[in-house]
Amino acid sequence: MSNFSFASSMLRPVAGALLLAAVAAPATAAVLADELVVTATRSPFSLDRVATTVRVIDAEQIRASGARNLSELLRNLGPVQVRDSSGLGRDSRLGLRGFASAQNVLVLVDGRKLNNSDLAGPDLTSVAFADIERVEILEGGAGVLYGDQAVGGVINIITRGAGPRGGELRTGRGSYDTESYGAWYRDRFDSGLYYRLGAELERGDAYRAGSGVNYENYSARTGWRHAGGEVFLEARRSDDEFQLAGALSAAEVAADRRQAGASFNDFAADNRLFRVGIEQQLGEQLQLLASYGDRDEQVRIDSMSGFGAAVTDQDRRVRTLDPRLVFATDRLRATLGVDVERVDYDFALDFGFGPSGTEQRQRKRSPYLHLVVSPLPRLDLQAGVRHARLDAEVDPHGIDYDQSATVHSLGVNWRTDRGRYYLSRDETFRFALADENVDFLGTFAPLDVQRGVAWELGGEWRWAGLELQVALFEHRLRDEIGFDPASGAFGANVNFDDTRRRGGTAELRYRIDERLEVGGLYTYTDARFVDGPYDGNRVPDVARQLAKVHAGYRLTPGWQLFGEVVYTGDQMLDQANAAALGGYTVANLSASWSRGDWTLQARVNNIANKEYSEFATFFGTRALYPAPERNFQLTLIRDL
Repeated sequence: MSNFSFASSMLRPVAGALLLAAVAAPATAAVLADELVVTATRSPFSLDRVATTVRVIDAEQIRASGARNLSELLRNLGPVQVRDSSGLGRDSRLGLRGFASAQNVLVLVDGRKLNNSDLAGPDLTSVAFADIERVEILEGGAGVLYGDQAVGGVINIITRGAGPRGGELRTGRGSYDTESYGAWYRDRFDSGLYYRLGAELERGDAYRAGSGVNYENYSARTGWRHAGGEVFLEARRSDDEFQLAGALSAAEVAADRRQAGASFNDFAADNRLFRVGIEQQLGEQLQLLASYGDRDEQVRIDSMSGFGAAVTDQDRRVRTLDPRLVFATDRLRATLGVDVERVDYDFALDFGFGPSGTEQRQRKRSPYLHLVVSPLPRLDLQAGVRHARLDAEVDPHGIDYDQSATVHSLGVNWRTDRGRYYLSRDETFRFALADENVDFLGTFAPLDVQRGVAWELGGEWRWAGLELQVALFEHRLRDEIGFDPASGAFGANVNFDDTRRRGGTAELRYRIDERLEVGGLYTYTDARFVDGPYDGNRVPDVARQLAKVHAGYRLTPGWQLFGEVVYTGDQMLDQANAAALGGYTVANLSASWSRGDWTLQARVNNIANKEYSEFATFFGTRALYPAPERNFQLTLIRDL
């Protein structure tokens, strides 16, 4: 398909986007010419010079929103589609650009990978919410920069680092007997030494019976900043115990949507991280960046389902190394690096007849080169290449196998006095996860590497207090990896026939005056199978339309209001498109009052008391996970 015909086919949905955006604009727009982001090039670089879409949710927006966890923040701000089975933020599935599974959206913390090499999603609570400084969201393929799993986009959580002496104490109370406590403190010295300490605790029940959470998180970071760079050391520990109620039928939802259901999962997750890193100038134009991370995680799941009671044990140890050299001049930025990952994953499942499972060892090596060249003052050209190799061992099968992938990227960015225009092409790939290669009966059946090509055409414009960003995209995949319930007796993970995501996004931000800012974001995504037995059908779990509108208003010194309205369109629940989940609209409101070092903040979610489900499954009948109705949180914050 030509770029012209592709763009023409998208005019209608994007026109709708612009109409919506005309009434409001996003606090998540990142279109300031002098804004630096790290996600677009893996080191600080001007957002105005990259041929890609990156949106930023900054510290001011996070605090104004009153969000209680990362899942809640991403649901209401930014382009991410969130599907949560409980409302606890512990079982959230993040979607970008028509990719609704955690395996196709890469989640990072300060550039460190949170995604697993098995089917477990990234633990969004492994970093305390109070530790988050901002969130950068790169939309679209990023196979060259980030490699495996960076298919639909990259969500990079940036934590608070070195800074002047200060801190925060907070306590909160909310619906379902929820209570939360948090504290952090940091300081730096004239010698360049600094430290930061943090802790966060949460206790409570949940909207549905049989659900609840008991959570603790502790973090420490120390380092030394000097004229030539920085060295740092950090450690994190989280202990998360939570219960997830099972699915309900439509009749059970109508009778009592808060009941527990016949199935449940009781999780106990212990996550420990040690990380050391360096940023060092090697002259005026050359910089070395590197970090080594060691994550050790044990998860125990007591569950009840239609197959009976079961106990699952998962042990993960993930060690990563990411050295890279950055050579930068006024007209050239070259990043040469390698990502090394070593994963030891043990899985055991016991239905009462003794444990069975697998032990897998995965080794990944992935060198890459990324270039940004500016041959003219207003022109930026991008290019890159990455070669990735996976070596794996699977026991007790005694199987060794290896796979590899090579991807390329190209991009062009043209800057004007009021904005920029960009066009990019990025190849993506994903290796099958450990659990995807083993079927329900324990048979090892390796899948092919998933490969794709992502195109994006976009632009940004600025007029006084108005900022507009529009992008069209298309992503074609072959051998997409996913679960097909129609394959085999119990369903199986397979390589699907060709699929395609196509759509457009529009985001507008309007700062009316110093007190009032309004914003809106609209995304249209047509995700379909384009070959094979499901040809023409929509890809499951992808909302065709996603719209988010918000407004922030400072009434008087000390008072602030923040409101959100989020519309999530309908989505199919299976490949055959035999069942669907209808769209829904949810409104939230946050208000805060500050005096001196004290802030009192109140947040009400689902103020209209909407009854809806944002997550459901389908295996012959719809299985629904009701979302919370109206709920609130009151938080008292003391700045130190």
